[in-house]
Amino acid sequence: MPIERRELERLLLHLGFTQTEGDHRFFELMLNSRRVVRTKFSRGTGYRTIGEDGVSTMAGNLRISRAFLYQLVRGEKDRDDYLNELRRKGLL
Repeated sequence: MPIERRELERLLLHLGFTQTEGDHRFFELMLNSRRVVRTKFSRGTGYRTIGEDGVSTMAGNLRISRAFLYQLVRGEKDRDDYLNELRRKGLL
């Protein structure tokens, strides 16, 4: 199921990521002055919707499963769930 880029960008900001601009939009999650996760979005108009391959790549960048990412997008999971998932995987 494709996801709108703006929707994912809003989600990442809601999860506590910071955004920087360049040739792409970069999103980083910093905790205790340490970068935990980083991902990026292409800025072109051809990338307004992220298809299945992009969703899989994004989930991998965020260190979660694709199913978990969809749950975040649907509002079934929140920041605490995401951080707990990162802890479970030993990333925090």
